[in-house]
Amino acid sequence: MKKFKILSIDGGGMKGVFPAKFLTSIEEEIGEGQIHKHFDLICGTSTGGIIALALSLGIPAKEILNLYQKNANTIFGKKRYNLFKKPFYCNKPLEKLIRDIFKKYHSMDTDPRIDDIKETKVLIPTYSLIDGATQVLKTPHATDLIIDKHIPIYMAAMATSAAPTYFNAYSNTFKRIDSNTLESFSNKVDGGVYANNPSMLGIIEARTRFEKELADIELLSLGTGQYKYSETRNKKLWSVTYWLSKKRILELFMQGQSQLAHNSISVLKKFNEGFLYKRIDLDFDQNFNVAMDETCPNKLNKLAEKASRIFQFEGKEVLNSFFSTK
Repeated sequence: MKKFKILSIDGGGMKGVFPAKFLTSIEEEIGEGQIHKHFDLICGTSTGGIIALALSLGIPAKEILNLYQKNANTIFGKKRYNLFKKPFYCNKPLEKLIRDIFKKYHSMDTDPRIDDIKETKVLIPTYSLIDGATQVLKTPHATDLIIDKHIPIYMAAMATSAAPTYFNAYSNTFKRIDSNTLESFSNKVDGGVYANNPSMLGIIEARTRFEKELADIELLSLGTGQYKYSETRNKKLWSVTYWLSKKRILELFMQGQSQLAHNSISVLKKFNEGFLYKRIDLDFDQNFNVAMDETCPNKLNKLAEKASRIFQFEGKEVLNSFFSTK
């Protein structure tokens, strides 16, 4: 029986350079820029959602990598400090970059929509402040998935990457494909607040919507780097400033969820023979750490280099497991 293959990509802002470079290395080995054709389902959160949606349109990973490396200062260059009224950054530059590249690879001179994703299925976590609930955007691979297909893909990308404090909650409107009815798409924030690592959502989707047994699933999960927030000093007061400085609180929540998803899936693998799970990630330390809003070209280049080195050791297994033509 043909295996059901899932690609999952974590959130992490500019740390998306790591999975983008790893995927670029895969493309160079398989000799094509069509990674989406090798997976039945692609899941992505935040920066991982941008990458996932780009891949689903047939955009080469190299193009996504270039977008990050060449536009870091455009996305995160002008930091605002009036934090009582505004988030750190304006999301308009990022929106333009994403919208332009998505439209460039669409056959029509229009904004591609989720319904235009044909050669794979996609799952993109966001959080809806309108409903006060999680919201997962999906391709119409089930009969009850009738609204998400109308959403322009760039809006889905902006919604899943609207990290609190970094960007405003994302709001826009769109017209349905089949009519001029205007739909509201309001107050969406980063899916990383609950599923920074969307791997488990992918497994659940495969088990329920696609009715696949766990033994028939193969999951490749790409992280964006983890910095372990350990603290051995005794503190009488864990101040608000401590948690807000270096954006510790948001990173801690997102990394905690990513670690939980990985640990849980590792347990599933241990007790389910036939289930293939491969996690690719790296650990940061005090000597090398990349922020979500990193703009230093040297750091981003070193992160890409680390992805290349990890591919040197892990690439053969990944290629044989997920990209073999046998």
